[in-house]
Amino acid sequence: MTNVEFHLQLNHNETWNMSRLHFHDHCELLLPLVSPGNIFVSDQVYPLRRGTLYLIGENTLHRTMAEGFHARYVLHISKKSLAQLSTPQTDLTRLCSAPLRRAELRGEEMTQVIELFQALERNKNDGSFGSDVRQTVALLNLLIRLAPILNAATAGEAVQNKDFLRVSPILDYIRDSLSDPLTLDQIAGRFYISKHYLCRIFKAATGFSVMEYIIYSRVLRARQLLQEGYSVQQAGELSGFSDNSHFIRTFGHLTGVTPGRYAKEYQSSDQVLLP
Repeated sequence: MTNVEFHLQLNHNETWNMSRLHFHDHCELLLPLVSPGNIFVSDQVYPLRRGTLYLIGENTLHRTMAEGFHARYVLHISKKSLAQLSTPQTDLTRLCSAPLRRAELRGEEMTQVIELFQALERNKNDGSFGSDVRQTVALLNLLIRLAPILNAATAGEAVQNKDFLRVSPILDYIRDSLSDPLTLDQIAGRFYISKHYLCRIFKAATGFSVMEYIIYSRVLRARQLLQEGYSVQQAGELSGFSDNSHFIRTFGHLTGVTPGRYAKEYQSSDQVLLP
């Protein structure tokens, strides 16, 4: 039986808020145990509440915005690991096919899912005889229980408050204009508002700044271009970085690796997945 890489955490925080946007090369299963606030995914805000299971796809911008005490299970697993566990009859890689899926868990169903997370937490691979097999079995039990629920789920309704409705077209414009030289003055002028008003309503609706969203979106776009085989210079230019050295520094700061190294590691990983 294959030893599959994944990471599971049970987190409890008296006061907690994700400090910034982020993305990663793996899927994230999030199960809140309380109802603390909202979650921003791609370009929408959704309620974050107990009884709802969230599946965030790989390479998806997101940030949770909690209020007060926050407890949650978080499972990170890559598409490569899901492929290792899949069979022709049971394709678990479908879980990574959408930016966000939300599934409401009712009563006994919620209890069962929590018990499966607890079983996976207990069966850690501590190096003893059989611990790796028990861990993989516990992971499979969880994924097989959740896959039919999540494959049938969608992102559902986003939060439609007044602040976000004002900001939604700005998010769309930024996402569609990443290769252009975006500035606060230019965006504010495009929507006939002052840049101070732009910054205020954007922060109120999303929890982060306009420039933070632009920078993270550009790095994410660059990652996707590198995955498609573009050179470092091309990826930087097409994602809106006018200076290649600035692109390399920013990419490294947000991802922990240089663009060149990321491209090589992705290509090497991709080769492993080829049949």
